Amino acid sequence: MTPPTHATDAQLGDKDDPLFREWLAAELDAPLAALSIKQIAGDASPRRYFRVSIDWGDATISQLDSEPGRRVAEDQAMSLPAASKPAWIGVTSPASENNAAFLHVQRLLESAGLAVPAQYASDLDRGFFLMEDLGDVLLASQLSPEAVDHYYPSALNELTHIAGIPAASAMLPPFDAARIAEETSVFPEWFLGAHLGLEVGAMAETLWQNLLTLLTDVFHHQPQCVVHRDFHSRNIMCLPDDRLGLIDFQDAVVGPVTYDPVSLLKDCYIQWPRPDQLRWLESHRQALLSTGVAVPDERAFIRDFDLVGLQRHLRVLGVFARLCLRDGKPAYLNDLPLVLDYTREALALYHSEPPIGDFSQWFEDEVMPRIAEQDWYQRAASVVRE
Repeated sequence: MTPPTHATDAQLGDKDDPLFREWLAAELDAPLAALSIKQIAGDASPRRYFRVSIDWGDATISQLDSEPGRRVAEDQAMSLPAASKPAWIGVTSPASENNAAFLHVQRLLESAGLAVPAQYASDLDRGFFLMEDLGDVLLASQLSPEAVDHYYPSALNELTHIAGIPAASAMLPPFDAARIAEETSVFPEWFLGAHLGLEVGAMAETLWQNLLTLLTDVFHHQPQCVVHRDFHSRNIMCLPDDRLGLIDFQDAVVGPVTYDPVSLLKDCYIQWPRPDQLRWLESHRQALLSTGVAVPDERAFIRDFDLVGLQRHLRVLGVFARLCLRDGKPAYLNDLPLVLDYTREALALYHSEPPIGDFSQWFEDEVMPRIAEQDWYQRAASVVRE
């Protein structure tokens, strides 16, 4: 199986790209020599992120143009001393990253009162963006057993607000059967095939399709709402006013109401005990009920949550394998053990349901022996034994 090709780093703008630098200088109305552009940590996509500031020496930055057409926020341009000069985030993003959708979702969430980076300038043809800098404090860096009960209710409150955005007028794509099948296909293609070298025969293909049919029904029989689609601790910023800022929202869809809670409570980078997950989930269900969302009873809501999570985590197994094999990011293999735990937990919880039980048995018999040979699995197992 040949992995699909993708844009190389050489094809993407960076801080040394003269076109990107010239564009930033024009939008900020600043001389090229005064621009400071420093690359910062990015995400799993081919987008690149830069912190942009202007080095005026001992001068002030009052000459920054605050006219909306120049995209520089007025409150950032009022004769601030150089020591407190503002910074912005510059982004270079290839056309494959659905840049127009990013702007659309940003406006949608901002209009609903959610804290998202303000957009100051964009060039969709070249994939250049200039936006507000929300800082460096990710929710992931603040989480601990002592702090989580402070942050997670706030994060779930953000989801209640997102679910309250009128889906019919949001102009977002639906999380339909075709999208579910397409995005879940990375599991057999990249995790089973490319990573484990496992051939999926006719019987396994039947088990897989039966499971997808069940999961698709779970997606569609629950209330549909606006879904961030990657609402986890690395995509949530802790802001100085104790609010939470949201990033990486360009893949938003209209989909199942339990999808975003799964992304948060079964985060692929940090795990919490299941009783805590269910406690937070029930609080969120009650909040949704209070806003008029027709969610089911607690037991049915938990099943929806777990099985939507099963789809998400099967997909993430494939995505993380692809990030390693195609994109040269092997560090994501270190996150596979937790995603695998979530996957096996859901399969075990609903083993009595025939499509799930049949797939679960095949997974344990055929897939787990291959997984047990992998270095990332053996490293995780050795840590558990210690």
